[in-house]
Amino acid sequence: MISRLRSARRSFVPRGLTSRPLLIAVIGVILFVVSLLGGVATESFLKVIPNLDVQSLVAIIFGGIPLFFVGFYFTMGLLWELNASAESESADSVNWLPISPSEYVFASSLSTEYTYSPGLMIGLGFSLPIAIFTNNLPAYSVLVFLAIIASMTGSVGIEVLRSALARASSSFNRVGGRPVIVLRIVAIMLILVLTQLLFNGFIISNVIGSLVSGASSLSFVPIFWPTLAVTKALESDVVASGLFVILSLALFGGLSGLAVFMKKRFWVLPSTSIHLSGKGAITGPSRLGFLGMSQLSVALLRRELRSATRRKEVIRLIVLPLILPVMIGFPFFLTPASRPSGASSPPAVSAILGAPFLLGVGLGALVLAMTSMGQEGRTLWNLGALPLSAGRIVRAKLLFTSLITSIGLIAAAIVSSLLFSLSIYSSVLLLIIGFIVILAEASLGIAIGSRFPDFSEGPRPRFVTVTGSIIGTVLGFITLGLMVAPVVVAIVLASFGGSQAFVSVAIAASGAVGLAVAFVGYRLSIGPVEKILSDVST
Repeated sequence: MISRLRSARRSFVPRGLTSRPLLIAVIGVILFVVSLLGGVATESFLKVIPNLDVQSLVAIIFGGIPLFFVGFYFTMGLLWELNASAESESADSVNWLPISPSEYVFASSLSTEYTYSPGLMIGLGFSLPIAIFTNNLPAYSVLVFLAIIASMTGSVGIEVLRSALARASSSFNRVGGRPVIVLRIVAIMLILVLTQLLFNGFIISNVIGSLVSGASSLSFVPIFWPTLAVTKALESDVVASGLFVILSLALFGGLSGLAVFMKKRFWVLPSTSIHLSGKGAITGPSRLGFLGMSQLSVALLRRELRSATRRKEVIRLIVLPLILPVMIGFPFFLTPASRPSGASSPPAVSAILGAPFLLGVGLGALVLAMTSMGQEGRTLWNLGALPLSAGRIVRAKLLFTSLITSIGLIAAAIVSSLLFSLSIYSSVLLLIIGFIVILAEASLGIAIGSRFPDFSEGPRPRFVTVTGSIIGTVLGFITLGLMVAPVVVAIVLASFGGSQAFVSVAIAASGAVGLAVAFVGYRLSIGPVEKILSDVST
């Protein structure tokens, strides 16, 4: 268990003090105190709001904590699983230790619980002052117990999914072929999207409101039992609260038993499967020649695509630009007031409504580009041995990132057009700005990723150093801000009687900023890539 914890910390932060599990407890205590002060400030702020239904607000906060942490721990475990390298999993020493499946399941669940316990401390620390000032300390004691049970339920639930994925992966590897690759990508995308939608904050608040209002149909859904136990405790219904506490414990026990059973049944190592094609192929002229791409450029693009789609730890990075626009723009689906009425929206409104989708597309392109160099790993030796220039490699990675992210952009544009009744002009404008955002963020990401690559191939490869991730994220948001700022200023001026032409000029200025960032990022990427190739060749 300690080995697993240290492995978890090394996969996200550098070695040193942060690799010690004791630091997790220290961080948890600090976050508990900070969130405690935040709860005090929130409670003081709520006192001055007139006609506020405090009890309903407390019910939403207290009831939402167990439901949130089921999803939080399940999502964190899911991301951990999707980030795992199949090669390192098969060589993991835990597969050869004399431990039973039950010991593995409970140790793995406890390590997940402890690794992300600072998040639990934030929720409990924030709710404590609210419980004190609203005289709900008995309900808070129930909340603490059920929050721990809920987090353990999410941790055990991911063990069930891990065993199921191991069994499915073993079956897929024996089949092989392109359909399996496509199916794996679609499955990972659906798992991530459904998980985010199920535990979205808007859905949680609506569900808690339904539970508080007495929706009896939700009482039969096991995942809501911890929430119902807390809300019944707030209503001083001891019998009902105790019943749902028992049901919550039964749910945790049932999932634990299922996880142990599936681990016994499907504890298999990822097997290596080699599939030989029965037909040959003759390389002909490039179909992308009309774009000015040579055979070598097309070969590099195909190499990027094949390398990315055959590694589980990289597939999650591919689907990120596809699901980020959905997750960021999802609140608009649940907020009818944000949808404009009428046949179409004016350009100013279209710019505001399209911003969340552009944010998701831009961040997806940034993350995928930042990790593109680190994904090479040991294959850097192959690149160093080939007569390839740094500029050609950078262009191939830039094109690959742009093509993948453009799929998410087109999907976001279609959804925006249907959901917000955008005009054809606004939809085309959204696509044009989106493509420029992709180029800018992708070029910036490659520039950062080539300067701070992480070529280590451990159990949880990260492909870019923590320093690079922080710098890249900050610069990425600054770039998005520089591109959005002219449009926002123009919208403000237009709203005060200015000409709508300001919006068109601002959009042109925004595009110019994005293209400038893309050019600078591309030029800054060539030098570090040349240095990497020279170091490998020598």
